[in-house]
Amino acid sequence: MKITIFKFQQLYAISQMEIDELDKSILLVQTLLDKSQFEVETMKVKKFNKVCAEINKSFEIFNKKLESDKPKQIVKVNGRWYFLNYEITKKPMNAGRYVEVASFSNDIIGNLHKILASMANPMELTWKGLKLKKYDATEHEEIANDMLHLDFSVAYHAAVFFCKVFNESIKALVHSLELPKEKKEEANLILQNLTAAMGGFITPQWSQNLSV
Repeated sequence: MKITIFKFQQLYAISQMEIDELDKSILLVQTLLDKSQFEVETMKVKKFNKVCAEINKSFEIFNKKLESDKPKQIVKVNGRWYFLNYEITKKPMNAGRYVEVASFSNDIIGNLHKILASMANPMELTWKGLKLKKYDATEHEEIANDMLHLDFSVAYHAAVFFCKVFNESIKALVHSLELPKEKKEEANLILQNLTAAMGGFITPQWSQNLSV
C-alpha cells in the first residue's frame, strides 16, 4: 500500500499521542483508510490486523539501513515531473534555499514536503525529453503541496541522503571561513544547533550506508 508524505505525517502525529494502544490503533486505521470510527470498529478482525501490519511496516523505515545507492533524482508527483538536487554547492541551489532547509530541519517529518520542495526543480516534457525549467522561489509552497503526494519511502530516502550532504557541507563551510575568533565561535554554535536538530534524523548506521 502506497503511503504518501501527507498520510504518513498524519500517522506519525497519531503515533506520538499518549493514549491507549487500542484507541491509537483504531485511530491509525481510521486515518489511513479515511473511514469513520464506527466503520473501523465494525471491521473484520482479519482485515483490521492486516491494515495495522501495513502501518507498522511503514514505520519500519526508521530502523532499516537505507540502500547505499543514491536515491531517486527524478520523480513524478501529482502529475508533474521534478528533479531532486543533492549537489548543494551547485545551481539551482542558492543561499536562500540553504537557509530554507536549515529552518525546516527542526521538524523533519512535519516539514518533509518543504525540504523536498527546497531540493526540487520543476521539469517540463519536450520532444527531446525532460528538461529543467527555470526555478522560481515563489513556487516553493506550490511545489511543497505537490510533494505531499510523493511516496513517503521515496521522500524519506531522498531527504536522509540530502540532509547528510547538507550537514557535511555546513561543517566544511564553517571551517573554511576566514572569520574573527568571536564570529567563528558564533558560526560553530549555529552548526551545533543544526547538527543537533538533524541528529535524530540521520542515525549513525544509516550514515555509514549512504554514499555521498
